[in-house]
Amino acid sequence: MQISDTDAAAQEPRRGRPRDPSRDHAIIDATIDVLVRDGYDRLSMEGVATAAGVGKATVYRRWGSKAELVIDAMMSLKPVVDTIDTGSLEGDIELLTAASCSPRTQRLQEVMVSICSALPREPELLEAFATRFTEPRIARITTVLERARDRGELGPEVDIAMAASLVPSLMLQRALMTGKPAGRAYAEQVVGSVLLPVLGRPPRPIAPTDVENPHD
Repeated sequence: MQISDTDAAAQEPRRGRPRDPSRDHAIIDATIDVLVRDGYDRLSMEGVATAAGVGKATVYRRWGSKAELVIDAMMSLKPVVDTIDTGSLEGDIELLTAASCSPRTQRLQEVMVSICSALPREPELLEAFATRFTEPRIARITTVLERARDRGELGPEVDIAMAASLVPSLMLQRALMTGKPAGRAYAEQVVGSVLLPVLGRPPRPIAPTDVENPHD
């Protein structure tokens, strides 16, 4: 009697146990915690396994290298931002500022600070940092500014490429200098004192109580 392919497949023993998504989450969360606490250079797959409460073989089965693990951990923090189009430049900038200071973005900035020293030595990490985080964020701001120009809110003399990179660059620089994420008050200061004048708009006064203490 012939056995059909379907019957043969059904009779084959299962190979290995199904992957447990909860372990993936535990490993990713542990990776983020270890990165922020110890930095990229001191992070190890074994240390992450211990922090996650899993065997190191579990980590190695899922990720082939430390860089791959860290990239996936960073991706888990990447904010999901819907298309920003309020119909006005002011409204769009307000939403962009809020998005840059969300809890997920703040945690992502902490992770970015922890890996920056390794970027020159880790080409895979450097490429992911640029293509998955920095470039998409600048592209989103560029789209907002180009739309504002199309509505007549920005003049042709405005350097959109330069303006689009200002807030992300200064927010990251602040985080690197202080070791902490740049908060909402600093973002508002950058927008009001730097971005708006570059866009040909009057600067927005910032109350002294709204400016973060750089030593906090």
